Amino acid sequence: MNRTARKIDRGRLIILPIFSLLMVVNIAGFVEQVKAADSVSSIKIASLINSFLVVIFYVLLVILYLIRTSAKSTTDSLTAKTVAVISTFLPFAIPFAGKQSNEPGIILFASLVTMFGMVISLYSIGTLGKSFGIIPQARPLVTSGPYRHVRHPAYVGELIAVFGIVLARFSLAAIVVFCLLAVMQVYRAVQEEKLLSSTFPEYESYSQNRARFIPGIL
Repeated sequence: MNRTARKIDRGRLIILPIFSLLMVVNIAGFVEQVKAADSVSSIKIASLINSFLVVIFYVLLVILYLIRTSAKSTTDSLTAKTVAVISTFLPFAIPFAGKQSNEPGIILFASLVTMFGMVISLYSIGTLGKSFGIIPQARPLVTSGPYRHVRHPAYVGELIAVFGIVLARFSLAAIVVFCLLAVMQVYRAVQEEKLLSSTFPEYESYSQNRARFIPGIL
């Protein structure tokens, strides 16, 4: 199933330009949002914070792709690779799946949920550091930070953040996209665990004492 990764980081060559473009676009969008803020309200403040967190998210991804170490092994499964890439960009479909709610209370609550998920994602990805990747690959094993409690905190954070977006644009199509994303993330987690178990003997002991997503539940 596994093979030793080649020295050329093809993921960096392919994905880094995309993340760099998204970083620039979101920075420009955040600047415009700040300039357009002509009044102060809890909703606008929450929106600005979320936009800023998204900027930090893409800046972090670009940095991590630039500094990450070579993979010890990479999955041979084309399905696993494809699912990883699709699930990474699937959330971009949600804004097209429904119109944003006009209810201030719903918008504020949705923004807070998204904010909470973004913070978890940033903390988790930042903890991964040079071990970060999209497709199932084995780099130095990380068991610190949020990984002391669950095996896949970055996926948990992302799903919470996306759920917040779904709440703001609640529709059947948005729910379908979210459910599809959740299934894909579970599949990614399982594939990553298989690869890590075959690469690091200590991973089995680690995984037996950590929940996959939610401590004590799942």
